[in-house]
Amino acid sequence: MAETTDFELDELPENIGPHVTDLVRVWYEARAEDPEQIVPSRDILTAERLRPWIDDITIYEYMPLKEDFVVRIDAPSIVALNGESFQRASPREIDMKYGSCLTPALFNTMMCGQPTFYHVTLAVRADQHWLRVLLPVRTRNRDGYPVDQILGIRFDYEYQYDI
Repeated sequence: MAETTDFELDELPENIGPHVTDLVRVWYEARAEDPEQIVPSRDILTAERLRPWIDDITIYEYMPLKEDFVVRIDAPSIVALNGESFQRASPREIDMKYGSCLTPALFNTMMCGQPTFYHVTLAVRADQHWLRVLLPVRTRNRDGYPVDQILGIRFDYEYQYDI
């Protein structure tokens, strides 16, 4: 098992680029379009709206009967980087392989209904650092029942610690 450290940030870091802040802004704009809903609908937050980030988005879908998530779509950029896909796997498998805390982060994001941000360091690959952005959304299954999903996007980023 690789060693990973990840910790939640209270907000987006100030020195993060516009590519990241634009994504979070798009999420808030989509939510504002239907203020009756806690999280944006995928009918509003469409693939077209997410086009600038489409190759970087992993979709985690909540499976209430299993009290777990499944990787519905694995981000093509992450698959290319890691050389493997976790599509149809549980994020717990990712946690087991990399020693990460992705599963608790997904549950946290789903429960709070807000974007969450995590600084992640993966020691196995020359200390890779990134910012994990998790965005809760809701869609419907074929029968019209609501389905909770989390859009996960990873951006290269080395956190600057305040001393």
